[in-house]
Amino acid sequence: MSELRCDVLVAGGGLVGATAALALARSGASVALLDRVEPASLTGRLGFDVRTVALNPASADLLREIGVWDSFAACPFDKVHVCEALGTRFIDFAASEVARDELGWIVEVSPAVHVLWSALRSCDELTVLTGTIDAVSSDADAVSVQSNDMTISAGLLLAADGANSAVRAHLGIDAARFATGQAAVATVVETQRDHGNTAWQCFLRDGPVALLPLPSRGGRFFCSVVWTQSEAAAAQQMQRSDAAFIAQLEAACDRCWGAILAVDQRFSFALEQQVASTFAPTPRVLLVGDAARVLHPLAGQGVNLGFEDIREVLRVAGRVDAAALGDAGLWRGFERRRQLRAQLMVRAMDAFAAAYRISDPGLQWLRNMAVQLLNEAPSLKRQLIKEALGYGIFAAPR
Repeated sequence: MSELRCDVLVAGGGLVGATAALALARSGASVALLDRVEPASLTGRLGFDVRTVALNPASADLLREIGVWDSFAACPFDKVHVCEALGTRFIDFAASEVARDELGWIVEVSPAVHVLWSALRSCDELTVLTGTIDAVSSDADAVSVQSNDMTISAGLLLAADGANSAVRAHLGIDAARFATGQAAVATVVETQRDHGNTAWQCFLRDGPVALLPLPSRGGRFFCSVVWTQSEAAAAQQMQRSDAAFIAQLEAACDRCWGAILAVDQRFSFALEQQVASTFAPTPRVLLVGDAARVLHPLAGQGVNLGFEDIREVLRVAGRVDAAALGDAGLWRGFERRRQLRAQLMVRAMDAFAAAYRISDPGLQWLRNMAVQLLNEAPSLKRQLIKEALGYGIFAAPR
């Protein structure tokens, strides 16, 4: 059995894991990244990966610092419009309210991961491995991972291997789960009119539907769609023909960008929020990204919190030598701050979703009045925007 030693082992090569590995390697640590397989490049019928994420400026800053942001095919948005089908009030968030040119960017997952893996392959301080995680053990001297016929020993293991983390499972770490009874249907559509770099979201009786801006191509206009519904309704949407789905979506979004001219393949995923019982199960193991917590997608903050984790890891790791990355107590503050941040976000998503599920007419009227007051409160809106940008008081220290 072969053996590899390094300062940091990153498990998981998605957006968060690949970014973490690259950032740590470029900070001077010897790093290995382990994933089951090299990510495939995925493109749908309309020329886009139907899996997209919203990245905020703080996340873009991190990607810019490690030299990959300019290679991302990111579509900026400078306005967010939030409305509801059962009310007459809405909220508009604009970049100009905080003196910025953009609020964030919509990024296709597959091309972004491809950019990161290309950078990983060209980084001399980094070893890229593929294989399963068969065992994890940790002691005072090192953390070891068994993968196929190899033992990888490191001073620190970052588990960025997703919601069903193998590292978490091997260490016996529980995760509190918050069922939503909902599922999301995601796809890409071609629209009649340009989205004007606006992220549009409407809360329906069954859940929110969002049309998120993608780059126009050859005079054609496109949006990424994330439609949250009950699990039964989402299953029905997956069974409908393209024409029937388009008709349903046009009714749901009130043709906000005109007629929907075409739809790509659809995929559906159950929505369940979860928070790991600890983000630092041993002094030498940290959980980051979806391995640590999974959020409802209605606020688009899941990946951004994963990048916050990485910024915090870099900040703490930058204070010590690589040999001290597993020192007892080093990650205690990380665990406390990231756990609190996760709990706050999960509770906020629950409260937000519950507020828009209210069916009592009187309570709906109160909600509409609250929405109007918020839309007319510039200082409060600015603070909410700063939080979404990743620069607020609850974000990771910079």
